[in-house]
Amino acid sequence: MVLESALTILLFLLVLGALILVHEMGHYLAGRLQGFAVDAFSIGFGPRLLDRKGAYNRWQIRWIPMGGFVKFRGEAGPDDEAPADAGPGRPFYEMPRWRRFLVLVMGVTFNALLAYGLFAGLVWHGVEESLLREREPRVGFVAPGLPAEKAGVRPGDVLVRLGSRKVSNWDDAREEIALNQKPYELVLLRGGETLSVRVEPVAATFLKQPVGEIGVFPALPPVIGAVADPSPALRAGLAPGDRIVSLDGQTFAYWDEFQRAMASSDGAPRRLVVEREGSRREVEVAPEYNAEAGRYLLGIAPQESVWTRYPFPSNFAKAASLTLQQSTLAYRTLKRLVTRQVGLSALSGPVSIAYITGKVARTGLYNLLMLVAVISLQLAFINLLPIPGLDGGQIIVLAAEGLFRRDLPMAVKDRILQVGFVLLILFSVAVLFLDVAKFFK
Repeated sequence: MVLESALTILLFLLVLGALILVHEMGHYLAGRLQGFAVDAFSIGFGPRLLDRKGAYNRWQIRWIPMGGFVKFRGEAGPDDEAPADAGPGRPFYEMPRWRRFLVLVMGVTFNALLAYGLFAGLVWHGVEESLLREREPRVGFVAPGLPAEKAGVRPGDVLVRLGSRKVSNWDDAREEIALNQKPYELVLLRGGETLSVRVEPVAATFLKQPVGEIGVFPALPPVIGAVADPSPALRAGLAPGDRIVSLDGQTFAYWDEFQRAMASSDGAPRRLVVEREGSRREVEVAPEYNAEAGRYLLGIAPQESVWTRYPFPSNFAKAASLTLQQSTLAYRTLKRLVTRQVGLSALSGPVSIAYITGKVARTGLYNLLMLVAVISLQLAFINLLPIPGLDGGQIIVLAAEGLFRRDLPMAVKDRILQVGFVLLILFSVAVLFLDVAKFFK
């Protein structure tokens, strides 16, 4: 257990460090190609382990492998003295503002390009395409005792709007349900009549992260999409693609009917009949208790996606679609945070990201690279926020200087940076505290 945790932390540090280096390389190349003076490019932080003079700048490796940084001469203004072995180039403050803007924006651009490049390569290899994106958000099953049932939602209702967002497929509906953790209006279509009800989501968790839940599910066929390893289902010989015919003699038309029948399991063996390639077989399988789910499970999930490969050059269009989709999701999450529809606990801090990275890494390199792409895109999005100390904050200051047609005094810039730094520290501490608390519930 200790070794597994240590490997998870190491993997997280390597992933985060690599993404920060990609970000800093964007700043560095934009500066170098435009003639900015660069004093040093460092891999890592803290005391120097290795320091070598290059043709244009110093290359350094430091003891703390948490990314790196690029040091432009003149970032701190005219008082930023050049070292004795300074390379060529003009100081940062002397360069035109539009060139400084390009340097600032290229960090997030490189993170976004990395995400796009990974998406393009991964979908060329193949990607799980959600079947729910093609299904209208018609309710197939309403879980008893949960908010949707209490609000009067029935099987057959079509979800039209959740809160302020209209939905046209089950993928969008599920995303919106998970993001909303406070009461909201649910607009339904029932037999040609439009109804409006108010639901109060209950708290649920997925990979230790809080999500909203109201208890509505799509009408999926009872086909197995994934089998956990290890699990009772795997030991019984069940496989993706198997269609569940009956459980202890009870037949099913939809997955949620089967799931409801499984809800009362207490670990006793169950007789399961499945159909595979036209032939039926009966297996006996005993569910095992899952502490995180709080009930007995077989270790199977419904088929909600199909494997699709996007050949060249269509993989680039699909990668653009995934990039836009993930960026929109990050924007909606931030909007809900600002409007207090969700709390700070909805954000994933370093502990949660490390935990998720470790979990995903165990499922294979493909899924790990997909996660790296998503994190890289989120890193770009966060850095664009107009907060002093982040790239977005510096861009706002640069825009203000362009508006007034003169640079702000260094004392003012320093004070803005100090205030921003304090706010960032307080925000980070709050997120870290709430992040750690998730693992002690």
